[in-house]
Amino acid sequence: DLWYFKAGSVTKGKFRRRVIIPSFDADGKLNYFTARTIDGETTRKYVNARVKRTEIIFNEINIDWSEPLTIVEGPFDLIKANQNCTCLLGSSLAERHALFQQIVKNKTDVILCLDPDANVKLHKIAANLSKFGVNVKMIEIDGFDDVGEMPAGHFETLLDTAIQWNEMHRLRSLISGIKSGSLI
Repeated sequence: DLWYFKAGSVTKGKFRRRVIIPSFDADGKLNYFTARTIDGETTRKYVNARVKRTEIIFNEINIDWSEPLTIVEGPFDLIKANQNCTCLLGSSLAERHALFQQIVKNKTDVILCLDPDANVKLHKIAANLSKFGVNVKMIEIDGFDDVGEMPAGHFETLLDTAIQWNEMHRLRSLISGIKSGSLI
């Protein structure tokens, strides 16, 4: 995994005591990086490249647009996910994002696997991709805060549980989020 993702570290400077994961565009050129602290010793958990996230596709070099593309939130989730995977560098994906545009252009099937706390955003992304004719499936990761927390190999078993997204899933999610009760 370290070799595949070209993860690294340094012993001095502002990236000291951090794991650095680079991203490469389709031509193999460095287009982004994220550096995450390995302990609580540093003040900021992440140090990221100063590049607009909307303009890059994280590790596009590894993406096969003709195969279903798994989308997770962050680079450390990628390590536990399958091979044809990219991350949002957050939990949003809109039409202005290069990733969104490539998915629509290639009519790439998508498997969304966001953190449980991003459920509303997952449905928004799925609805937006569906409007453009993209086939979207989703994976729920009950019992984990994110994909990166899963034991090695567990994600592969979750791929088999991916369910076809439709508008009814979004509606059920909205209804389940309604807080009911009486003031009396």
